Amino acid sequence: MKRILAIFILCCMFLVSAKSLFAVNYEAYKIFLQGVFNLKAKRIDAGIKNYEKVISLDKNAFVVYKDLVYLYWQLGDAEKAFQAADKINEIDKNNPQTTTFLTTFYLVGNKPDIAKQFWERTIKLDPENEMATASIASYYYYDNKFKESAKYWQKFLDQQPNNSIGYFYIGMAQEKLDMNNEALASYNKVIQLNPEIGDAYISKARIYETLGKFDLAIKEYEKYISIFPNNTDVLICLGKCYYEIQNYAKAKDIFLKVEKSFPNNIMAIYCLGIIYEKTGQINKAVAEFERLILQEDKNIILLSKLGYYYLMLRDYTRAEKQFLKVLYMEPSNNEILYSMALNYMDWGKYDKAVEYFNKTIELMPNFPEAYFYLGLTYNKNKDFVNAEKVLLKAIQLNPDNSKAMNYLGYTYADKGIKFNESETFLIRAVTLEPKNGAYLDSLGWLYYRQGKFEDAEKLLFSAVNVTRDPIIYDHLGDTYFALGKTKEAWMAYALSYDFKQDKAIKRKLDFVQAKIPKEELYKHMLLRSESNYLRVLSFRTGYKIRLNSGFLSKNIYTNFFYTKGSNIKIDFPNVIIPGGIHISISDEQNKISPKAVNQIISKELFDVILQLCEVFKGNFYKYFDDAEVSVEGKHITYSKDEAKLTLNIDTALIEEFSQNNTTVNVIKYDNFFISKIPSKIRFNFSDMKITGILEATKIFYISESSSTKKNENNSQSAGEN
Repeated sequence: MKRILAIFILCCMFLVSAKSLFAVNYEAYKIFLQGVFNLKAKRIDAGIKNYEKVISLDKNAFVVYKDLVYLYWQLGDAEKAFQAADKINEIDKNNPQTTTFLTTFYLVGNKPDIAKQFWERTIKLDPENEMATASIASYYYYDNKFKESAKYWQKFLDQQPNNSIGYFYIGMAQEKLDMNNEALASYNKVIQLNPEIGDAYISKARIYETLGKFDLAIKEYEKYISIFPNNTDVLICLGKCYYEIQNYAKAKDIFLKVEKSFPNNIMAIYCLGIIYEKTGQINKAVAEFERLILQEDKNIILLSKLGYYYLMLRDYTRAEKQFLKVLYMEPSNNEILYSMALNYMDWGKYDKAVEYFNKTIELMPNFPEAYFYLGLTYNKNKDFVNAEKVLLKAIQLNPDNSKAMNYLGYTYADKGIKFNESETFLIRAVTLEPKNGAYLDSLGWLYYRQGKFEDAEKLLFSAVNVTRDPIIYDHLGDTYFALGKTKEAWMAYALSYDFKQDKAIKRKLDFVQAKIPKEELYKHMLLRSESNYLRVLSFRTGYKIRLNSGFLSKNIYTNFFYTKGSNIKIDFPNVIIPGGIHISISDEQNKISPKAVNQIISKELFDVILQLCEVFKGNFYKYFDDAEVSVEGKHITYSKDEAKLTLNIDTALIEEFSQNNTTVNVIKYDNFFISKIPSKIRFNFSDMKITGILEATKIFYISESSSTKKNENNSQSAGEN
């Protein structure tokens, strides 16, 4: 009885439904029921036939059309699905639920433009429909209509003022509209509402990068990393920002971290290579790019960069190999043709260099640099006629080409020809770059060749104060000697020889030295020795120290940092005391930290450390100005009070320095750009019966010559310095 009653009630419900759905078309209703049962039984084809029969009987069977839309789409019959959707729109187009349904279908059907029309109709029918508002805002964003997108996102936020996702998307639209301040405010609101939405930090960082505010970008990336520490892409962005602010050490650490987790991450390897290039570690840059080439052996950018690195290392064979690979793929790559020409020029293969410079010029007939270096190559190859022609062409193409004017003007002067043209070119070059030491030297050398020694002296003296270069000192020495200034000529030749041990300069130095009274020569020898350290801007190294005291010996290590005009810092590791010892030495004061170390390090031992650093302090050599002098063989010794300083007569380098029962002997020097740094030192502290050896590890440095790009337009040999 209960079952019969339930069936009756169900039938009544269907009758009511049928009346509304099929306009009391009972035949259609019966077929509809058959379709429902067939579909539930997974007899899809039969169910669809039932539904199609229903709509043939009742053109307004709205529910059936909706079901058919999905059924047709699932079976892959898109055409019928869209026809059913059109019928739904025709039957019930002013119902927001219907327009929402159709929007969803057209999005699934990959017809976003039609979907947008239905979202707009939904909003018109139901202005408070939040889903429609957000969807149309998203549509406009991906359609690159950012102003409209921002407008609808703002409407959405008016409806949901605490919706973090809404603020994120309006921020994206504002960012695209270059409304950076508004976008930052939106992203800040996202973080305020939900601090764990990491993309907000990334978006803020992206804006700061665009504005060149890399410090602020770093802060945002680091906030993100604190939440998601292993996001490789963000770590790479963070490393790039540190690179932009020239914090290469921090950038390197980040890229090494990425590389450790992902050994073949191309971007991390590439960035490491560029950092090594920037820090002058070209061998390491090569190693990174060689790894990249293993993954991308036909990448023209990588091959070109690697060839450039080999060129910097003067490994001309390997540079040629990389450039040839590029030219095999791109025979008309003018940049590589030009690089190949430079490689052959530096290699000394002048005929090949001429060939490739001419190939470059064929592709770029208005490229002044190619003509300039082609002129250098012709001149190196003893073909001054062609050299002059192409240098004049370089000047014609660029009337302000100071390098070409300097080179050609110097060459005229050095050959003793066309002095008027030479002066015109060189005065123009100096006018364009009045602080270029090479150009000042060239004009000074012209005046020397013309016998205008006073004018030459002024220019050459200015040149050596701008650019420390052995050839300029040689020219200045010639000029001083011509003016009868023998002591000044000796010093200029000495400095030139100390830069570069040239036999011709040594002959001039010895010749002039024989004409100087001994007492005056000794004082000049002090100045020459001091100049070795005056040329140093800064460096750092580590000294391995072996201490011996009676039967006991100890090996320790110390880091040594020197900065000219600032101070000396010495760090001893934990082997002496936990936490280490830090010593700071300057002309004004000497400090040890922690202070408690003063009770561990004796005053005598501290005095030894100070004595080892004396040569870097500004007043060291002045102390010996009025000292007694004695000469024995190749050694010259200055004695004053309890201090003695011994120099090598040929080099003026310190051999020994003793004071307060402590003797320091420099056993070996290492070349340090244009200076020499003590790399092996022996000391003897007689009172405490301590002897020791200090031996430097690799010296890292920053000097005047390293901070300035090699000046190929220097005046020596008309541009070879």
